[in-house]
Amino acid sequence: MINIPEIGALSPTLIIIGIAVYVLLIITEWRILRKAGEKGWKSLIPIYNIYVSHHIVGMSHIWFILEICTWIVELIFESSSVIPEWAVIVFGIPTALITVASELIHIIKMCDCFGKGKLFKIGMFFIPSVFTMIIAFDNSEYRPPMH
Repeated sequence: MINIPEIGALSPTLIIIGIAVYVLLIITEWRILRKAGEKGWKSLIPIYNIYVSHHIVGMSHIWFILEICTWIVELIFESSSVIPEWAVIVFGIPTALITVASELIHIIKMCDCFGKGKLFKIGMFFIPSVFTMIIAFDNSEYRPPMH
């Protein structure tokens, strides 16, 4: 018989690795904002950090509002067990499409602002943490978006 540990039991090593990755991602966002001329501490405030990130790449405020709306819809769906299946489809599909579209636009604009090409954009879509770190720690310079 195989002994399977409880799901809630994490080894101290995994906890340390998780904390280290989280700190590295915070430093990454901080550096990107600093490259763009913003205060790094803005990366520490949830939701506001997304607003600032959209701002530095020149995304319309409507995308930020749409993302907030999708989060609200997702929270409602996750917290309620009585939502009919038709509502999940009617609201779920547009929510997913908005999320993917917003992310694609953000990736394209972020890469453009830091002088990155098509292959970098593809990498950024599939492995965003790694490619965001590259932008944060390489010698690329921020160029404000053209409006």
